[in-house]
Amino acid sequence: MENIVNIQDHQVPNYPALAAEKIAAELKSFIGGSKEKAISKFAAETLAHFCEESPQFAQVVYKTRRTLSDCCAEVMKGTGNYVSDIDVYRGIVRAYFPNADVKFLMNIEINGAAPSEEEMAKPPEKPKPKPKPAPKKPAEKAATPAKPAPAKPEAKKKPAQPEMIQLTLF
Repeated sequence: MENIVNIQDHQVPNYPALAAEKIAAELKSFIGGSKEKAISKFAAETLAHFCEESPQFAQVVYKTRRTLSDCCAEVMKGTGNYVSDIDVYRGIVRAYFPNADVKFLMNIEINGAAPSEEEMAKPPEKPKPKPKPAPKKPAEKAATPAKPAPAKPEAKKKPAQPEMIQLTLF
């Protein structure tokens, strides 16, 4: 009876739970720039959700040496001041599965009746224009010792003129 295998000795690890613990620990010790930090919590939540949905994805997240910080850096690499949500999702997935893709399906759920003719005819509310900031005064030169300027020949002094300030009213 030596060939009998005890099932308890060969339990399959709970990769979704292990990956969730890893992600939570990496979020606490997160390292990254301001753009990376801006998506770190969202990325952690998304990764945890993907791990719950797929044990295979969870196993890869758990076993890989890549961290949440690395993932967010890869997602934000090359982005400017804007990145779409779908690009963030794609980046998160591809950080762990480089050949994977994310497809997006949006369902619109209409609850209740359509707007009345009166509601549809209303013009949209427009935001009030922001006031323009006052022009900045030129910065005074720092009081650092400088070489004396070479002497210039004296020019004819012009009579003092009043200082002019131009205002734009809007």
